[in-house]
Amino acid sequence: MLEDEIKTMHQEVRKILIIEDEFPMRYLIEYQLKQNGYEVCLAKDGPDGLKAIAHNRPDVVLLDVMMPGMDGFEVCTEIKNNPETADIPVIFVTASEVREYRLRAFDVGAAEYMTKPFRAEDLVQQITAVIERQHGVDEETQPDTAVPETVQAGHVISLFSPKGGVGVTTLTIQLAEAIAIQAEQPSLIIDFDLPLGGVAPMLHLFPRHDIVELLKILPEYITLSTIDEFTLRHRDNVFIIPAPGRLMNPQTNLSMAAFKQVTDILTAEGYNVLIDTGSHINQYVVDVLAGSKLILAITSGQPVANQHLNTFIESADRLGLDSRRILPVINEMAGPVRDITLSRVPAARIPYTGDASETKLWLKQQGLRKLVSLLY
Repeated sequence: MLEDEIKTMHQEVRKILIIEDEFPMRYLIEYQLKQNGYEVCLAKDGPDGLKAIAHNRPDVVLLDVMMPGMDGFEVCTEIKNNPETADIPVIFVTASEVREYRLRAFDVGAAEYMTKPFRAEDLVQQITAVIERQHGVDEETQPDTAVPETVQAGHVISLFSPKGGVGVTTLTIQLAEAIAIQAEQPSLIIDFDLPLGGVAPMLHLFPRHDIVELLKILPEYITLSTIDEFTLRHRDNVFIIPAPGRLMNPQTNLSMAAFKQVTDILTAEGYNVLIDTGSHINQYVVDVLAGSKLILAITSGQPVANQHLNTFIESADRLGLDSRRILPVINEMAGPVRDITLSRVPAARIPYTGDASETKLWLKQQGLRKLVSLLY
């Protein structure tokens, strides 16, 4: 063990530059890479990225394709045409699966081309492989940054809206299903819209136990088996811990230490925990939001809902929340909405399906796919 620690101390920390115009994606990739021991630099567009390369040379550049003003192909061409930077590997990371884009990326000198959504370990493995090829290092002799073949830890994602009636519960269920399918990891929904909740009724489930009962157990006695007793299966790889579905004694105290124990166990076992926190702020909800990797803040796109959402984002610091983790999501419940004014660019838009035509359902799936790509 001591030998491993000494080896780790002498490892060279690799520097990754992320050139990405969308703040949510920049933040999420930065988070994933820092979790894996990389030093990360950020650039919001092509010119900003080229300046960053000149001032602080990275080992690898992660580059989006579609950016305003100067697209990824132009940026990569600039990098490769400069003798001082031509040897820096460039990995395109983009949501575009257009074949012509992939071919053009390699034509301008890309080392790899990854499409979203992808798993964090896949990105790390690609970066590791590119660095090893760059330095001529045998993978067997330098596996330091490779992700071991263990269970991929899950994440805690909260969904919240400061205004009711915008489809938080429906979106939570849909996102859980999309993650289970696209990320190929199990999802578990905790219905924390207390006391009545909406997840179990919407799915026509009839629970015997609920999250409030689970939180009455001392944290040290909560295990995966304990959690299983309070869990319902919705479908393959999607599970539910429901709300009570009945009025509670106003004096009921919830153990947030027990709640953290539950989420820590689940994420360590590879579950992605999605928490439906409803639309009412109290200290319990604030604690849940603060402990989440991301907060998906939902609006219907209507003016009142947008105003409430802007106020929530502006109040983040006062509530003790990291505002960078708050990602607005437009969930068109009543119909298509135009001219939406939000204080932050939305991370995704779930379009109104209306008559549920194949085209509209496809568009809705693309909105969910965008959300999954942000998370993974």
